[in-house]
Amino acid sequence: MNNHACGEARASVMVVRVWDKHMGRCPYCMASTLPTDVICYSCGRVTTGSSGMVQRSRGEFMRGATSGARDGLAPKMRRSQAKMRRRRKGKKKNVVLVIAVACVFMFTPAQEHLMVFWHELQDEIMQKLFRSFEYPIEVEYTLQQQIEISNAPGAAFAATFTQHVSLPPQRTSTNTMDYHFQYESSSGADPMSSTLLQDVRSMTVHLNGQSVDILCDSCTSRLEANALNLDGDLLYWDYNAGTCTFGPCLKWESSLQPGETKVLRIEYDLWGRSFTWWSTGDIPGKVVGKSFAISEDTSGGFDDIVERGFGVWHNSYGKYEKWNERTGMGAQKYGTWAIDGSDTTYIKSTANTITSTLPADKQDNVFAFAKATFDWMRENLPYDSNAPVDGSRNGPLCIQEGLGDCDEQSNAFMSIMRTKQVPTWYEFGALTGVTYEVWESHAWANIMIPYSDEWCESQQVTMETCFVLGSVDVVNSKWLLHTPTAFTNYIEVASPPTGSYINEYYQSLSGQWDPTAIARNVHWQTISGPSMPSGTFTVG
Repeated sequence: MNNHACGEARASVMVVRVWDKHMGRCPYCMASTLPTDVICYSCGRVTTGSSGMVQRSRGEFMRGATSGARDGLAPKMRRSQAKMRRRRKGKKKNVVLVIAVACVFMFTPAQEHLMVFWHELQDEIMQKLFRSFEYPIEVEYTLQQQIEISNAPGAAFAATFTQHVSLPPQRTSTNTMDYHFQYESSSGADPMSSTLLQDVRSMTVHLNGQSVDILCDSCTSRLEANALNLDGDLLYWDYNAGTCTFGPCLKWESSLQPGETKVLRIEYDLWGRSFTWWSTGDIPGKVVGKSFAISEDTSGGFDDIVERGFGVWHNSYGKYEKWNERTGMGAQKYGTWAIDGSDTTYIKSTANTITSTLPADKQDNVFAFAKATFDWMRENLPYDSNAPVDGSRNGPLCIQEGLGDCDEQSNAFMSIMRTKQVPTWYEFGALTGVTYEVWESHAWANIMIPYSDEWCESQQVTMETCFVLGSVDVVNSKWLLHTPTAFTNYIEVASPPTGSYINEYYQSLSGQWDPTAIARNVHWQTISGPSMPSGTFTVG
């Protein structure tokens, strides 16, 4: 995805990896890591979100694309069936070993004492056999976003610019809607309210030594005609989609003399909770959502999509095979359409391959197809910590080259979904780990999945409201799972037929400047908290 602003500097970047004693720690498994690592090589967890995204946002555009990619299937798809069978056989041997050890402990005279030991050993064994991730059940913290814009000392002239920042939503279990299901009138039940997942309790902007609260009970939009003048810099915001067509936003207008740097800091006071839209996963019951979550057994078919939501989700997203049209050099190199379900060489063929792995009675099942796609991508597309920074691979190219970062794998997942007219759309923000120490810009997908007619009728839910809107984060192994380690800054607003709002969201910096002199840097950090009153949970 092309997320750099028009006219940003293109400076050569040399990456040198220095091995020294100053090691860091993975926030998930606490293994040693280097400062430059974006993936923990012990547990495999993405520790810094997307290196490609953050470098694109900073204007580091001269690094070449990942080398060594070949046409055809992803590298892991070329793996022989025999090798896959050997791996499965090896896992079975491990399970047999575990069972054998259990039997030894259970059938001895010292059973009582050994059973205590076994329960302790069991957790350790399972952790060795299976990778797991830790997340908070709920959390309170304050997040700071710092935007630094500089005009180089040797700039030919002063720069003028406008920087827009998306106002984060009150994220719910149905995107931003306040209801989940509506019931048939005969049931006499009130509509089921959505679950609040992210509460933005306050948002304070710091600029030129002054502070302004823009999200509060008494706060209202402040439009350009009534902009605040903070020592020559203009600040205004709009809770509607007027000032910024893609949605609610804040705008900062300023100028920079050669050699001058200005900084805008935004503090978000946040509360969030974990939520699942998947009823049968290995997510513990203390995570909200499981009672009315969806599964393969309760999912509807592809034909049901048009009927759900009065056809809005299908007409806004699902029926468009091509989405998010890009221009410029990045589009020539990485694909004009970020999402391209029309591609027959890689996308449709991959969709057909995935479909063929499903039982005949599940090949029309939306949940089964989407989950199988998620699993296929986790198996065959490794995370690319050296993703291109002068653009992003579209869905077909991500499949072709067999790797991708967060937005690239989201492009691939959504491209495959669009072959079946399954509605999908983007979500953007920042990602951290359970310690809330390191943040990186991040992108992931959302999906609409209908319940079956039978399930809807059994629950007396009206057909039009009988569906889920869940999030899918492929690179972080989160299937229909939201965790408050992801801060949502923006959920895509539909802009048929091209998805043009995404480009408008990404092109956040505009103005006039010496194209060799301007630089922009975005930094995220936790400045208060986190507080986790309900503890954490682990997902295998």
